[in-house]
Amino acid sequence: MDADVRLRLIALLERLLDEPPAAGTHPAGPVELVDPAALRIYPDSRTVFLGLAEIALTRREFDLLLCLAGRPRQVLTREQLLDQVWGHRRSGPRSVDVHVRRLRAKLGDDLPVVRTIHGVGYRLDGAVPVAVLRSNDNDSHYHRSVHVPTM
Repeated sequence: MDADVRLRLIALLERLLDEPPAAGTHPAGPVELVDPAALRIYPDSRTVFLGLAEIALTRREFDLLLCLAGRPRQVLTREQLLDQVWGHRRSGPRSVDVHVRRLRAKLGDDLPVVRTIHGVGYRLDGAVPVAVLRSNDNDSHYHRSVHVPTM
């Protein structure tokens, strides 16, 4: 998305949020904005969106991304990822490398989402905002945890 269009859209949304509700109306609750350029993960439907595009991931790729997103800024070793995503260590640590490579290819090689920490493992990169959006069973609102990039 063009940076100028994005800034205008954000400014418009901020103005709309600053306006008080019309008389007699009750807002449904707080509105949380998610950066339109963010990588959005919906665990309930096991879907991932980047901008408006849905990214088709395998079960293992999705679980790997969700595991990393659940621990922002934390480096996970290949062994930890095998335990938490695969559920065992029978697969070799290089299996993690292969799945990370495939995940990067699907997200776009130019988009730094997963960073390799040489000699240690992997973590989410701070350059891309990642939002994990979970639906509330009682209504259609989403609760989120967000990994915000550090500048």
